[in-house]
Amino acid sequence: MTETNANASANIHVLADETLGGIKREYVEVDRKAEVGERIIIVKADCQSEYRNGDMAFVSRFVKDDSRLGYYAESILANGQLVALYDREYHVLEPTDIVIVNGQRYEMVNDNAQKGDMVIVTGSYDYAVGHVDTVKEVDSDRLDGSVYLVEGENGETYLDGTEEDYRVLVPVESAEADEPQPADLIDVVAKLTEEVSRLKRKVGGLDTTIERHENEIDTLHKDNRTLGEELARLKEPKNNEINYEDAALVFIQRNFTGPVEVYQDGKRLRGVISVNINAKVGELTTHTIEFGTGKTAGDRP
Repeated sequence: MTETNANASANIHVLADETLGGIKREYVEVDRKAEVGERIIIVKADCQSEYRNGDMAFVSRFVKDDSRLGYYAESILANGQLVALYDREYHVLEPTDIVIVNGQRYEMVNDNAQKGDMVIVTGSYDYAVGHVDTVKEVDSDRLDGSVYLVEGENGETYLDGTEEDYRVLVPVESAEADEPQPADLIDVVAKLTEEVSRLKRKVGGLDTTIERHENEIDTLHKDNRTLGEELARLKEPKNNEINYEDAALVFIQRNFTGPVEVYQDGKRLRGVISVNINAKVGELTTHTIEFGTGKTAGDRP
């Protein structure tokens, strides 16, 4: 009987792989046409009386359907029932390199094993396919991956790297740790800036120097968030264009006595030689921008 454990978010299924002696292996759903011999899962069943979504089968052959001018896959369900499936009804279950041994996830890697490595036999005349063992010693007289195993099988402990095949098993962290977590542009910039700040504080030095660095980093942090918000806004789909005069202005001064940079609609304005801003908290502001041509942009509320 095939044991199944589906991860709905990633469309991953843990199934016994008969080609590996029944070792549990992770399979991933792929929306494509199957090939003969491949394992499939039904996702959009046309005939609910004969089969249901979630049923799995192996494709035995493809048959031309003259009434629909196409081909359907003759497939064998787990109960031995033969059914006809069209491409739209199923997904292919492709095997990954992840196997489950004693409840632990491992990745099968094509490397020559070293002392202490776990290995799984994938082809042998002495060992059963799927045999899992630990390397006791490496045959130092050969460079083909031949090793001696701890347990072996039927009194045999030598695994010939030339005439037999194996894969090294590398432990894999849990699926939650492997999957990247969603993060927007602003959070990414903020986290990077915080990490830079933490590393800067480790450098050491005078307290005044550290305080100055922290102030500069805080300023950069605020600038990064402002630019990040503007970039995120620009990536949003626009139903219609806005007038250039209506686009938001962003003024950035990186130091208390440094130059002022002016951005509008996400683009830096060139040729600005002076900026006069009249602002009070809680009231409308006005500003005048003078460009290199001598012309000003005028006052804006």
